[in-house]
Amino acid sequence: MGNRDVSQGVATLQEEATDDRSNSARALYWRLVILYNYGCIVAIAVVFLLVALGLDLNLRHWTVFAIQIPVALAIYTIPDIFLITTHFRPIGDGLKALDAGDTSDKQLLGDALIQAINLPLLTALRVVFVHGPMAAGVVVLATLGTDFYFQAGFAVWQSLAFAATALFFASPTHAIFEYFAVSREMVPHIQRLQGALGGVIPVEATKRLISVPLKTKLLFLAIFVTAMPLTFFGITMVFKIERLLSSHAVTLDFWEQFSLYSWIAGIVITCMVGAIVMAVLTASEVSRSARDLIHAMQKVESGRLDEARLDVVGADEYADIFRGFQHMVEALRDEQHILAISQDLSGELQLDLLIARIMHAATELLNAERSTLFVHDPKTNTLFSLYAEGGEVREIRIPADQGIAGAVFASGELMNITDAYADDRFDQSVDKRTGFRTRSILCTPIANKAGGQIGVTQVLNKRTGSFTAKDEARLRAFSAQISVCLENAKLFEDVLSMKNYNESILKSTSNGIVTTDVDNVIVTANEAALNLLALPREAVIGRTGSEVFVGENGWIADSLARTRQSSKVSLAVDAEIALPEGGSASVNLTTAPLIDASDRNIGSMLVLEDITREKRVRSTMARYMSKEVADQLLEAGEDALVGKDQRVTVLFSDVRGFTTIAESAGARETVAMLNEYFTEMVDVIFAHGGILDKYIGDAMMALFGAPFTSPLDAGNAVNAANHMMTALEKLNTRRGLAGGLPLDIGLGISTGDVVVGNIGSNKRLEYTVIGDSVNLASRLESANKFYGTKILFSEFTRAELGPLDHVRLIDRVRVKGKDEPVNIYEALGYRAVAGKQRVDDLLGAYERGLAAFHAHDWTAAITAFDAALAVHPGDGPSLVYHKRCQVLIETPPDADWDGVWTLVEK
Repeated sequence: MGNRDVSQGVATLQEEATDDRSNSARALYWRLVILYNYGCIVAIAVVFLLVALGLDLNLRHWTVFAIQIPVALAIYTIPDIFLITTHFRPIGDGLKALDAGDTSDKQLLGDALIQAINLPLLTALRVVFVHGPMAAGVVVLATLGTDFYFQAGFAVWQSLAFAATALFFASPTHAIFEYFAVSREMVPHIQRLQGALGGVIPVEATKRLISVPLKTKLLFLAIFVTAMPLTFFGITMVFKIERLLSSHAVTLDFWEQFSLYSWIAGIVITCMVGAIVMAVLTASEVSRSARDLIHAMQKVESGRLDEARLDVVGADEYADIFRGFQHMVEALRDEQHILAISQDLSGELQLDLLIARIMHAATELLNAERSTLFVHDPKTNTLFSLYAEGGEVREIRIPADQGIAGAVFASGELMNITDAYADDRFDQSVDKRTGFRTRSILCTPIANKAGGQIGVTQVLNKRTGSFTAKDEARLRAFSAQISVCLENAKLFEDVLSMKNYNESILKSTSNGIVTTDVDNVIVTANEAALNLLALPREAVIGRTGSEVFVGENGWIADSLARTRQSSKVSLAVDAEIALPEGGSASVNLTTAPLIDASDRNIGSMLVLEDITREKRVRSTMARYMSKEVADQLLEAGEDALVGKDQRVTVLFSDVRGFTTIAESAGARETVAMLNEYFTEMVDVIFAHGGILDKYIGDAMMALFGAPFTSPLDAGNAVNAANHMMTALEKLNTRRGLAGGLPLDIGLGISTGDVVVGNIGSNKRLEYTVIGDSVNLASRLESANKFYGTKILFSEFTRAELGPLDHVRLIDRVRVKGKDEPVNIYEALGYRAVAGKQRVDDLLGAYERGLAAFHAHDWTAAITAFDAALAVHPGDGPSLVYHKRCQVLIETPPDADWDGVWTLVEK
């Protein structure tokens, strides 16, 4: 049981999820068919109810007719199913493409979306103009057919009334039911298709949308739900009365008949006209309100907020919509005001003046008496403000965790205080110093784009009433703009600081630096370059490279020319520069192109490294160790390199699957990849005080504590390993964007006494270490493959570490080549960077499982490791112990088993 089993399980779940989604088109089709059948059931129920009540059918009629129902249903259902299938086909094609994960065919998805939006109307039209007439025709054929073949005794009026009931009552009922049912059913599929199209319907597809005005919908309801049934009711009422009178031998004269039938006709016509008129009036009223809303929205869209106004003249739903629209427009006006203020503020880059202008704008925006902007000073952990409105005190400085402002800064939550003096957190000493009486406070935090708190905005004393929720929203929006303004001002200060800093670097650096523009004119030359060239500033600045570097130094002008033409770095190692007064200087010369942020060539740069013996040695050693170690080593001299016993922490790292990567990448790409990878990793090792001992193919060996020991060597090694993992993640991100394969590494660390010094022959020496700790670190690096970990270190390293978070005991093992068991640990600091809570949850469950394992409670251990795997399904150690527990349940160990596990592989 290992990583392969987990991977197979995840793949299986993904396949099952894909299978479920791949059925969405088919499921929708059958759902539409089911809704059609539901509509048929409702319609048939309406027809049979009315027929049973009014058509005087006897048992023979019902019996003979029931025999024909299956055939009749099939006859008028087949055209419906055909049309449902035809109408659904574009939708099904689009859903199948989405199920397959293909969103490239925008035409296909657009057709599917338009058909999905049109489908409810197409459904209603199908029922009214195909289904209804087919059903009525089938009823006529069925009744006449039974009379012809079975002498069922259907009268002509019964056949016609039966068919009319189906056409005028059942068909509209079915159409309305299926229209609304299909509309609801299509909503999630329309949303899914719109999401795949980015929320925008293709322009060419919108032309096929069938627009049905509200007035048309209401007229349809009035005609098919009211007018046609009333007409049918009136005609059948006349017919029923005639039959009733005839059956009782009652005869009415003309005027009696005229009076009765005109009364029926009058009621029917009045109700019909009333329904149609009410439908038209209602549609007109709704259309007028909708038209006013659309016009107002168009004004908003065009930016004419002052003209966008909707007066509330009723008490219906549109009144609520109009009120909401007015609130929205007022909010937009406020936002426009805030943006205008922010735009005005964005032009100010001097921080002191910016703060004064911000406070004045906040006071004006919220109709307050005073406002204060507190900015966090991380050096002193205080909040300070240049007090620009009223009072003689120009600066307020308070601890970052005190007062209302401190509470808001610490919590990151807005506070609206209606009575400042009733709040225990309010610091009244500020009012005493300023002479200002604070009544109400509205205070909100200011966060930068990274989410960090950089200050708070505090508005005091609303002039009318208290600060409202609307004021809170305004201040939040305004504070977001303040954050941008502050960051711009800070960026401006940083740019100035960086400019001065760069000038200081050029002035202070020991290497000579000369820069030219695109025309090869020398722009800058630092003091080191002028001293090295033995030339005055006026003889260099403003002249071209070919004018300054002449004669024996012409090779420097040639190097500049090559760099300008190729935009590539040119190197000259241990070259000679002829000096004006005679003699020469030995230098390493680097000629590099200058590239701006837009990747444009803006000139060239010469770096002249004066390679005296000490600098040559220092430059060489810096490639193997950090500057600090190199400086100590140079100061100590050669005695520091003789062989001696010393306590050192050894770190091994190795690239996983390197052979496969190298075979697929090729020789040139493999070398480039290794150089990029080693550059990142060695920088991390140097940053933590380590030295590079050697490269072993794609592996590295680094030392912490050589040539000079420190109490922090073990901790530096573990921290370096964690940072190597985070640096690798960033490297893989860059490689992924460039189309490269990701890299994976394992790291092993151990601490112990070793022999340190120059080892080798008289002609070739290598500064390295020898000892068991080297072998153990190498074994632990390899053991990561077995445990599914990234960073393993020995108990000897753990003993020299102080309190350390996110470390767990992995196992007590015997590695190959050693008899004594050793405890090994895993460092998880690199994981905590992305999610500390998940790592804490994982460690908690894992440690419970490990305790149960050592107590030989295998079942409890499995439960705990399952909990750990639920937090992190790919956790290697939990998988290893889970498998061990299953094995130990089947074959329990001896009672005196010490829990030591033997690693048989190197």
